[in-house]
Amino acid sequence: MFPYLRSQRVNLQLLQETSARELEQHLDSIEGIKVIVLDEAMIGPLGLVTKPKIFTDRGIKLIALKPDLRSPKEVQNIVYIVRPQVKLMDQLAAHVRNNNQAGRQFHIFFVPRRSCLCIKHLENLDVVNTFMHFGELTWNFLPLDSDVVSMEMPNAYRDVSIEGDTTALYQAAVGLVQLQRLYGRIPKIYGKGVMAQFVWDHAKQLAIDEKSLYNGDKGAIDQLILLDRGIDLLTPLATQLTYEGLIDEFYGIRQNQLTLPGEHFPAYYTNPVAASGSSGSTAGAEDPERLISDSDRKTIFLHSGEPLYGELRNKNFNEVRMLLARKVKDIQAQMNVNRQEQTVQEIKNFVDRLPQLMEQKKATSEHTAIAGLIDERINLYSFNDDLAAEQEFMICADIDRPSAYIEDQIARRSDLRNVLRLICLQCAAASGFKERVLNYYKRELAQVYGLEVLLTISHLEKAGLLRAQTESRAYAVLRKTLHLTVDDSVEVNPKDISYVHSFYAPLTARLVEHSLKPLGWQTLKSQINNLPGPTFEDFQVQLIGIGGRHAGGATPSETSLLHARRVVLVVFVGGCTFAEIAALRFLAAQEDNNVEFVIATTKVINKHSFLDSLMSS
Repeated sequence: MFPYLRSQRVNLQLLQETSARELEQHLDSIEGIKVIVLDEAMIGPLGLVTKPKIFTDRGIKLIALKPDLRSPKEVQNIVYIVRPQVKLMDQLAAHVRNNNQAGRQFHIFFVPRRSCLCIKHLENLDVVNTFMHFGELTWNFLPLDSDVVSMEMPNAYRDVSIEGDTTALYQAAVGLVQLQRLYGRIPKIYGKGVMAQFVWDHAKQLAIDEKSLYNGDKGAIDQLILLDRGIDLLTPLATQLTYEGLIDEFYGIRQNQLTLPGEHFPAYYTNPVAASGSSGSTAGAEDPERLISDSDRKTIFLHSGEPLYGELRNKNFNEVRMLLARKVKDIQAQMNVNRQEQTVQEIKNFVDRLPQLMEQKKATSEHTAIAGLIDERINLYSFNDDLAAEQEFMICADIDRPSAYIEDQIARRSDLRNVLRLICLQCAAASGFKERVLNYYKRELAQVYGLEVLLTISHLEKAGLLRAQTESRAYAVLRKTLHLTVDDSVEVNPKDISYVHSFYAPLTARLVEHSLKPLGWQTLKSQINNLPGPTFEDFQVQLIGIGGRHAGGATPSETSLLHARRVVLVVFVGGCTFAEIAALRFLAAQEDNNVEFVIATTKVINKHSFLDSLMSS
């Protein structure tokens, strides 16, 4: 269904197919005409599991959850697919009351598991007896690409650090067990951080309880590295400079989809089919894969199934400009050849290649338009001033006193989110503020933005983004020992992962890089003790030979695996950025490392979405 999810060792298409099959079985068990009602947070994730064809073949219509929306009288079943959030139950109850009629049945499926709290709330709202069935769709990890899975829980870090709600951590543990059920036991486990330890402790216990899994053979994944977002709060606040990272920060990539106004794409905007709002797709007849349509905007799918995007996404934006210019030149050269001087066979070959060439031209045109929009944003003085301030903090320049740049931004009453981001970034680089500096920033913010900003500051303090300084200066030490900042970083054809920020190597990616070396984790343990939370390791089987593979008495097939690339599952508990993903892909591309990564995260985040989740009341 999604060919781009296939890979040789850990085929994530299997995860997608398992999730799709679970949905189909539930739908086929409900007889009669039905509609599916989705809460807004489920529209995107559903598109990662299945295509609209599953619903059109069954005559099922998808609609967004709106309390006052009425379904046609002939509909016999209304099926709700929702996240287990109590606040949604009020909307759902209102929708049920507006659509209740004789002979109609209601069904609800929670993702990824049933919630007794939600069911109790429906009982309090006096609609619980209306439902024929309460079920769950156990979609813990959803595949984004051939090497990335996500829980699509944007508030996971906030829920744990501010609200004290560990539901996301438990679901991550359940997801790890589910992955091992599909791909086999993982023999070696390393981790850092309180949340990472919580996830592994629960995952291990769940695996022991499931005896068939605990006693099973080693699977396709050799090693698991669990990293708590709390050990590296600087990286998610820093500006990403990869193509994919910049797209996400400026326009937002949601479940592999980028949605922009059609006016930026003349070929789309002048298309009469698209302009008329043809039903069943977002861009007229162009995007039949979207579940719910929006005819005024163009949706572009961003994943490795799009060859040009697969080539561009992990590059520094300065290299993307050059690559796109080269692509345009190549296409023009192929299109403008003098056909009169060619033989019939050469013309035939060109005609055969024409559909592929037109597809390349379309993709190049789209990405040139996107790159043009990004170019406008990064050429602004404000963007470059912010970037310069960030890099000053990253090299620990004047971080023990209030920043003149931040003071100026506050005085100008600049965007509060960006001001707080810069303050938090300075705090992360300083490993905490001196008390007088922290109090100074609080006083200035309250005077300019109002007293309500103190509630936001309280949230940031609970989340660890603003804190008082202790004796440990973890970042300053690790910056030197792990070479987190590289003065002569190369952006085009880079040699080091620091290219993703043009200067700074994400701490999490650096830890993974060092763990790949012989005795890497053992060497790292002493270096990262100053980072918050425990450092742990575990082994689920007796290890003989390299990478958990049994060297002695191996069968021929096992012997051939000895020289295969190691597969490492890196789990980010609390979210990761596209820059971190690009850094890990860069490491995997280096032949000396002989490694493949599968990346799992609670959510792919950026500096805006991360702060938004923490600032919201």
